[in-house]
Amino acid sequence: MSMMFEPEFKKCPVCGDGLVKNYNTKEKTIITLNGKSVCWERVLKCRNKGCKGNSMSFHSAEYKGLALPSMNFGIDVVAHEGGLRFSEHKTIDEVLEDLQEYGIHTNGATVSKHSDKYLALISGYQKEKIKEIRQGLAKQGGYVLQIDGTVSVRTKTLYIFRDNISDTILYSALTGNDTDEIKPLVQYISDNFGQPLAVVSDMQKSIIESVAEVFPGIPHQYCQYHFLKNVGNAILSEKHQQLGTLIRDKEIKKEIEKVQREVEIEKKITR
Repeated sequence: MSMMFEPEFKKCPVCGDGLVKNYNTKEKTIITLNGKSVCWERVLKCRNKGCKGNSMSFHSAEYKGLALPSMNFGIDVVAHEGGLRFSEHKTIDEVLEDLQEYGIHTNGATVSKHSDKYLALISGYQKEKIKEIRQGLAKQGGYVLQIDGTVSVRTKTLYIFRDNISDTILYSALTGNDTDEIKPLVQYISDNFGQPLAVVSDMQKSIIESVAEVFPGIPHQYCQYHFLKNVGNAILSEKHQQLGTLIRDKEIKKEIEKVQREVEIEKKITR
């Protein structure tokens, strides 16, 4: 069974009118540290044909936050590999062995590619393309700033700032979670790309405060998924860790994989 995602905001950030279906994406398998997910997205646009939002594509922040563009491995996997390689100085073979504990089986070339992605992310990403990106955003009529800060790397968090419309990564940084650490990143976005049409993020206090100070008056939509996830983590984190330990048990993993194969067979029969 696949998961469908839609934009978290239901009103056009340009004119305030309602949004309607633009198109559906194809199903995509995303591999995360928590397992595989088959997902697809319903992309929306403004229903007002006289609004420039009618020619824009508005995406789900949650869906786009799962993986980098053109990648099937989750951002959490890339960040985890990067932490092992560059914080704990693990070899590629050791990283591969660690990933197997999460049920992820890949190869050294893929880990090496992910390491390059990780280094690009923590060094600012796209800094050499600011002028080109700025021109693209202006051509499409503006941008919706999406802030993803849900992936932890040891004691810090990997923050990724992207345009929700074009899925272009504007900036990224590995930093702490306090307002005095987040605000300079938001200010960097403002200085280089101007004010967004709207902002989408989770309900992290430091993000809310930073956005309010740097972009006063700009609509800020919160992602309910991340809010509920944080509440769930606070209430059930211990049980979740216990479940994760059980799932990584080889015998239980075999049973889970058996059930998954049976479900796939049943899906093919009923199609």
